[in-house]
Amino acid sequence: MQEGSDMNLTRRNICTCFVVLALGLMTGCAVKQPLKPAIHLDSGLQVTNIDLLTMLPAIDARSDKSIDVALQKQLNTKAKPMLEKRGYEVLIIESDGTESQIITKDDLKSGDAEWIKQLGPSDANWVMVLALDDVATKLTFGSTGNAEVSGFLFDKQTGTLVWRDKGVGKAGQGGLIGMAMKGMMGDAAIGMAVYNLVTSVPVRSDALAKSD
Repeated sequence: MQEGSDMNLTRRNICTCFVVLALGLMTGCAVKQPLKPAIHLDSGLQVTNIDLLTMLPAIDARSDKSIDVALQKQLNTKAKPMLEKRGYEVLIIESDGTESQIITKDDLKSGDAEWIKQLGPSDANWVMVLALDDVATKLTFGSTGNAEVSGFLFDKQTGTLVWRDKGVGKAGQGGLIGMAMKGMMGDAAIGMAVYNLVTSVPVRSDALAKSD
């Protein structure tokens, strides 16, 4: 009888741990950064002209790729609903239309007009690319995660970079639960980095932006 009670108690403890784990990931473990202007924003950009924002496959710009990341899920899939809340129609594509060309962070930062005009599908005009710059986790009496994500928005018609910024994300949870969550801290930090990145994308004036 005592053995059965102990098993039930163990099950309850496990369930409690999973609840606390989920709440920690959704609330306390991720840190929002103060809102700031974008690193670059074209003064002539009229966001109401962006009829469709095409997201090309995200790129992995990390020098250290030892942490496995579901790149498209962690960057593009998370950014899409955030951009939609800011009034944009967003299309994520699986192929960037440039299979023979490897896109690098230097390409994205170069601002070369002819290269921009050839970027992605021929029928896309407004093209966004996200890049994972870094992600790291650390185990102490708890665990922490840090991540950096860059974003670029191009106008292919004019061959110009109209928006560029970087988002930094931090996550952390103390104690034994935090130690058990170490493998999740990278994803949590990336998610917050994406959030902090997208906050500098201008809100469309013809859209009712939902509160964050």
